[in-house]
Amino acid sequence: MNTSQAVVGVENDGTRVWKYVFCQWKDIVKSKEQMRRCFKRGEVAVNGVAAEVTRILATGDVVQINFDSLAAHESIYGREKLDVRYEDDYLAVIVKPAGKTMVAFGYMLPFSLRPTGSAEYTEGQIQSTGALETATEEQGDEDEVESFVALSNISPTPTPTPGQQHRLPCAVHLLEKASNGLVLVAKTLDMRSTLIQMHNERMIRRTFRVICHGAWAPGPSTHSDDSLDAVYPAVLDVECIGAIQVVSITPSNEATSISTLDISPHSPYMGVNVRRYFMSIQHPVVGDSGNTKPLKANRKKGLMSALVKVEFVHPRLGTPVVICLDEPAKFEQLRIREQRASLRRQENDMEELKKGGLDPISTYDRTTNQPIAYMVGEKDFFGMRFKVSPSTLIPRSSTETLVHAAIDVAQGRSVKILDVGTGCGCLLLSLLNSIPSATGVGVDISQEALEVAKVNSALHSLEHRARFQVGDLGSLETRPEFLRSFDVLVCNPPYLDSSKAAKLTKTFACTEYEPPVALFASNEGYAAYELLAASLLRDLRGQGPRYVMGKGAHIILEIGSGMGQRVRDIFKFLSFECALKDKQGSERCLVFAVTEPCADVVSK
Repeated sequence: MNTSQAVVGVENDGTRVWKYVFCQWKDIVKSKEQMRRCFKRGEVAVNGVAAEVTRILATGDVVQINFDSLAAHESIYGREKLDVRYEDDYLAVIVKPAGKTMVAFGYMLPFSLRPTGSAEYTEGQIQSTGALETATEEQGDEDEVESFVALSNISPTPTPTPGQQHRLPCAVHLLEKASNGLVLVAKTLDMRSTLIQMHNERMIRRTFRVICHGAWAPGPSTHSDDSLDAVYPAVLDVECIGAIQVVSITPSNEATSISTLDISPHSPYMGVNVRRYFMSIQHPVVGDSGNTKPLKANRKKGLMSALVKVEFVHPRLGTPVVICLDEPAKFEQLRIREQRASLRRQENDMEELKKGGLDPISTYDRTTNQPIAYMVGEKDFFGMRFKVSPSTLIPRSSTETLVHAAIDVAQGRSVKILDVGTGCGCLLLSLLNSIPSATGVGVDISQEALEVAKVNSALHSLEHRARFQVGDLGSLETRPEFLRSFDVLVCNPPYLDSSKAAKLTKTFACTEYEPPVALFASNEGYAAYELLAASLLRDLRGQGPRYVMGKGAHIILEIGSGMGQRVRDIFKFLSFECALKDKQGSERCLVFAVTEPCADVVSK
């Protein structure tokens, strides 16, 4: 309980009491919400009477605050019922829910730490956090350590008497906020000291159940300290792992395989050390926390790590204690989703290989991550079959959104189409096939890609309506061969952030086979849009040899997730018409229109 009082001076005459309290005792009441709860509990008094939050103070009023930090924490964390798996007079093993910090867990405990056996119960003894915190400051997650130490510093004032009970940090080991699992809890000061000593001497065995990327290394299903050095020599934190037991290896759509493992780290190492270790050996734990790697099917579903087993010999009773916890339901759900998705992908890949005239049994190798389209040399797009090569981007179904948008814009007219960054020509040729009277030009900086596009135009008998030329999206207005205005411009520019290329290539392995120039752009992925916008703006101002886009023309762009507003800002000199979503519900396409006469466009 923090008790303090102050006399209102002339400078605060007429001030509302809540504002006075908030300014006077910022070190005690640290937020407005905390202050509101403080008033609700009647802990603020003026002249000895509990004050309303709206009371106006006068010079000479005596304001007193009796802030109960324990009650404040309990009002926030509540008394949620915990799953107690084992309990006696000395200790307990309790399940900490995921999403709760150790501070919150401490306040949720159904009992307080008792000073049993301590003749001199001093404040210094209460605040001593033992050897555990010393170890975790070096090895653990900083936020968790700070939370744990913060809980340890909650002590009553004045110094308590031996008969009193106090809610103190009695957890023997830490568990991260994102994890759920078993926590060993001491119920007395003496037992806490004993258990911490046992923990640091590796007499308490903890087992984490984790799901990690990849198939765990071949060899014995159980790895001991000695065998780990042979399998993964000279890696980070190898000394933190006591044993690894393979539970299962499941096919995965995105990661080829995922492994479910039971891991027993040495004390005082924690879950964060396990994650660092597995990240260092290219088997990152599945999750969206630090030192993890998400799966597409598991985004925002938490950390795939849980403490499922605690083993020790009871220091008072001398009997072995083994407490087990079932793995969270989300573990099995993830395995089922990944296995089904992997099977669907395998079936689709096999069908693609058959279409390409290849033997699926001898050709298919899922472990290489090489795109099937490159193995076959063909890819379906908008109901048509196109040749592809490593010099062209593989057509995606999401890009079909641009075709639909352009068809709606054309409305059956004899439009002239400009496809910027044409690649294999799938966008332009799909539009020409859908609009019989249309003609078009495809430009790309890659001569190799244009050769593939020309093959595709001949394959679909569209070579008399389509031309392909080398060109850069940043200099369209300088091309003398563009001696006519286009009605529709379609563009699927590179928009992945080049600064994250290495990370994205690891996350989406197929991207390492595709041309980087067609995938990545600088300036957080917006550089290509800026170059195209600058070229179009110069064209509309009449700075080129001939206008590329005439009045009433439409510009249709593909965008990445979350890029819509910034791209609209880049093309603010055009009239924005609409945004279209792909089949997955992501905003994928923006449609702009040239609404002013070209000669009148000066600047916007």
